[in-house]
Amino acid sequence: MNNIFKKIDSRLILLGGIVIIALLLFRQCEATKSANATANRYKNNIAALSDSIKLVKTQSGKLQYEKSVLVADYKELQELNSELADEIADQKGKVAQLTKLVGILSTPRVTPIPGIGSTTGTPCDSLGGTFQSEWHDDIYYDANNWRILSGKTVIDVKGGKIISNTTEIKDDKTSFDLVTGLIKRDNHYEIFVRSNYPGFKPSKIDGAVIPVDDLIPPVSPKPWSVGVGPQVGVGISNKGFGGYIGLGISLQYTLLKF
Repeated sequence: MNNIFKKIDSRLILLGGIVIIALLLFRQCEATKSANATANRYKNNIAALSDSIKLVKTQSGKLQYEKSVLVADYKELQELNSELADEIADQKGKVAQLTKLVGILSTPRVTPIPGIGSTTGTPCDSLGGTFQSEWHDDIYYDANNWRILSGKTVIDVKGGKIISNTTEIKDDKTSFDLVTGLIKRDNHYEIFVRSNYPGFKPSKIDGAVIPVDDLIPPVSPKPWSVGVGPQVGVGISNKGFGGYIGLGISLQYTLLKF
């Protein structure tokens, strides 16, 4: 009987040693993964800070602007880009992704703006008078991209000389579409921005992505579990150390999960 217990004790010690070694290796792997992830984020952010806006064609030939995005939590973002950090701090909920865009809209013209004119008084003599012109400039590229501009220009003239010149803008509206998102390029992500308005051009693009673990902290699994059904495992019993296959109910405390 003593020999049996000694044999079981030695196997328990062996199993305990195997478990301890496995735990140490698992922790080392997790530490290595964390260090690699931190190093990759650091490299990505250095590249993003030095990146410039690029003009890229989509598969259908549309032109869009792209720039590398930062991957950082709020504390890191305070050091990398304080403007984006302030925007995140201003929000009530957790921010997963943030883009700040500064752009220019220009409406090219190839012809002068037409107008309907009228004259009052006698602009060419000493009494003086005015020239008036009401004009409008409506340009439609498509249903979402257009500009409406209209106004009235009044020129006061006395003795053949211009005394004053004023223009009143009565209507000034611009409509444009904007498509933006994240796209993976090689080993990093970039923000893409595109508009069908011909005169659209971004002068500054900044963005950040918050890591998932900072948005949704991982839930720690419960160590105790109860199972019903087929079972396959390795362990020690009164018959010795080995594998087993069975069917039943089990209560288990998990020390290490793969």
